[in-house]
Amino acid sequence: MVSEHLAPDLIGINGNIITVDPYQPRAQAVAIRDGTFVAVGDNDDIKALSGPGTRVLDFGWKTVVPGFIDAHIHVLYSGIRHILMADCALPSIGEVQEALRLRLRGKSPGEWVQGFKFDDTKTRENRFLNRLDLDAVSTVHPLLVSHRAGHVYYTNSKGLEVLGVDKNTPDPPGGRYGRDPATGELDGVLYETAADRIRFQLLSLVDPDVRREGLRTICKMFTAAGLTSVHDALVTSDDVGIYQEAWENGDLPLRVYMLIHYNSFAGFRESGLRTGFGDERLRVGGVKMIADGAIASRTAYLSEPYEGSTDDCGIRVMDPEEVERKVMEVHKAGYQVCIHSNGDATIDMVLTAYEKAQKAYPRSDTRHRIEHCTLVNPSLLKRMKKLGCVATPFCTYVYYHGEKMHFYGEERAKWMFAQRSFLDFGVVATGATDYPPGPYEPLLGIQSCVTRTDSNGNVWGENQKVSVEEALKIYTMHGAYASFEENLKGSITAEKLADLVVLGSDLTAVDPHTIKDIPVELTMVGGEVVFEA
Repeated sequence: MVSEHLAPDLIGINGNIITVDPYQPRAQAVAIRDGTFVAVGDNDDIKALSGPGTRVLDFGWKTVVPGFIDAHIHVLYSGIRHILMADCALPSIGEVQEALRLRLRGKSPGEWVQGFKFDDTKTRENRFLNRLDLDAVSTVHPLLVSHRAGHVYYTNSKGLEVLGVDKNTPDPPGGRYGRDPATGELDGVLYETAADRIRFQLLSLVDPDVRREGLRTICKMFTAAGLTSVHDALVTSDDVGIYQEAWENGDLPLRVYMLIHYNSFAGFRESGLRTGFGDERLRVGGVKMIADGAIASRTAYLSEPYEGSTDDCGIRVMDPEEVERKVMEVHKAGYQVCIHSNGDATIDMVLTAYEKAQKAYPRSDTRHRIEHCTLVNPSLLKRMKKLGCVATPFCTYVYYHGEKMHFYGEERAKWMFAQRSFLDFGVVATGATDYPPGPYEPLLGIQSCVTRTDSNGNVWGENQKVSVEEALKIYTMHGAYASFEENLKGSITAEKLADLVVLGSDLTAVDPHTIKDIPVELTMVGGEVVFEA
């Protein structure tokens, strides 16, 4: 026994511990003091460290891995949606309509009713919603439903009336209004920036109590899946206040790296806060912008048209001049820059802006990020490596959105979500899901990266497969690197934060097509259990 003031608070023994530490890949036990691993080794060595007050956790020879990190996910925004909106991830438009009708109850005429997670290719009708579908729900309440991708919205006639748009309204920069090809009448589909004004207005009106409930709800969901750290991918000034309050009250079970919405950037810059400000629980991250559309809604901006089209290359939300101006501004101020860029044409545009900013104001180790970074090629990868860029590709998309891959074609699929190529070219790529657009479960993400097989058994981009061990590192160490925290977390190593997950099976030993089915039995953050099955 060691003296009580040096003894660990907790030891975990009898584990099949996969550490993701190359100097000690496997272990049986860990010792934790003050929220940090103080020793990792075999049972006898760790037991010898116990003191009078040391608690013992028997892992029962279950598999233990570092806490999972999702480096691009919508946290508070998703929680709010779960509280306020109809979940429209349903198999038919009729069921979506009924879910929206249930949300009408208690609403006054003229009050907005919202839904989210509608996915056209997962409905029996296999099409977008339109104005008439939503008029069948209500003509006195404006409705707004988001596609699962979050870049296309649907509204009814009342919604168009409130927005003040009609067939003569020109498309906004970086967006467009859907129109009936025969008559030119608006069909209720709002692409990209066409929905920005109303969706951000509605979000700004959310009551603080709803924000608090949303944060509690989403944290429970994420920790139950084994997530211990998240990079919240679009944080507003209002969100920061809710996070700060939860942090102060000890109600923040996840570690959060906040990617600040560009619209809030000026206030942060004037305050003197920059990337890295905060602590191990809540930290200011990079500045987030959006340069093109989405993969799931087929609006990502590509260099070549979508399959079956001669001219549809998607939507560019920002033009090169705007990207370069904003990147220069954020880079010069000392922040990490994080730009949503799905298509290869968009990634090229963003990399050019990064190159110009770095030439004008050289900085070391910027770790500027390409959020999603979906469709790449060798030239883009070489430029990313030279710049030290980080990629945050979708990890659950091949499995969950496989039915959409035909819009891109087999040849392009070989360079989408390109985890193998990122590794081979020396580009750090993380685990990320972008929830709600993709399911948030890390084990599903790992399976998708390892098998490149969708839910129907189709393989997309087999050349991009990685090993289970590589996928685990992507979901742990690489996520820590993306937030400049690789010395704090990402592996089960002495002196790192005591974040771990206990799994019901060894993900390196099961059929890789069943990794998603492994139960998460316990999630620990800083030596404290935040979820237990």
